[in-house]
Amino acid sequence: MGQKEKLRKIKDNVWKLERDGKFFSVKKYRSMATAMKVQSIHNALSSVSYPNIVPVESAEDDLIFIQPWLEGSKAVNFKKRADRTDSLAALHALHDTKERIDWHTSTYLHPYPLLAKWEERIVRFREIMGACEVYIGKGRVEEIMFYALHAFSLVKKNYKDSLDGTLLHGDVVHHNILRGPDGLIRFIDFDLASTGPAGTEIALWIHRVLPQIEYDIEFLMDEQPSLKKLDLSSSTLLLFPNELLREWLHFFTLSATSKEKQAKLLIPFTESALLHWPKLWYDVERLNK
Repeated sequence: MGQKEKLRKIKDNVWKLERDGKFFSVKKYRSMATAMKVQSIHNALSSVSYPNIVPVESAEDDLIFIQPWLEGSKAVNFKKRADRTDSLAALHALHDTKERIDWHTSTYLHPYPLLAKWEERIVRFREIMGACEVYIGKGRVEEIMFYALHAFSLVKKNYKDSLDGTLLHGDVVHHNILRGPDGLIRFIDFDLASTGPAGTEIALWIHRVLPQIEYDIEFLMDEQPSLKKLDLSSSTLLLFPNELLREWLHFFTLSATSKEKQAKLLIPFTESALLHWPKLWYDVERLNK
């Protein structure tokens, strides 16, 4: 490292680099396959001038990923209509790159394993049900499992993963979607990118948004008319309590201190979701008729 370079650790494998008065994000991958996948995605998206990504700087080590530090950028807030609208538009544009890029020929991309992932989550949640009861009671735990099993049976019946294949970001959580000072939405961290139906990722985006709008799917579809084009295969995914399973599984990986803090957020989050789930189920089924 030269005299004019300074590194500050941000998290386990991410640093902020200052070089000649400019700042960069530096990420070191543990897997060459993931590093090559992310690099190939950026190369392909840059080749078609897709605007909603951060440029990549050259690095001597193939495991190192360097990008300009987005000073002043903020993670989108799904409570805000503008952030919902603009992040969804950027996501549609990402999926539409299939018209210019044949993502299925990529050596590094594989189909999104939605059914296997959700089935595994059900299995793992069943293993922690007793521990969850300590926090939310037996009734709520059984309610989560009931919705998960019933929804998963419908998903298996209706899901079509061979249609409309394109690039999926793979992790459309709010902190992977940034709004820069220039107002532009940019996606970061394509580590979990895969191929699959665009509607699958749109449904996963909706999963992230719904808790911020009191699970009002009708309101969201009126606000974002493109969502009304979701087919049965995709809209059925909205019935699965994916966020509840994921959050509770993550909860039991935390330290005791972190659990105490997280429980104060996760318990009301769970209560709100279960309160709204019957109406959400009714609304989704009505939309599918």
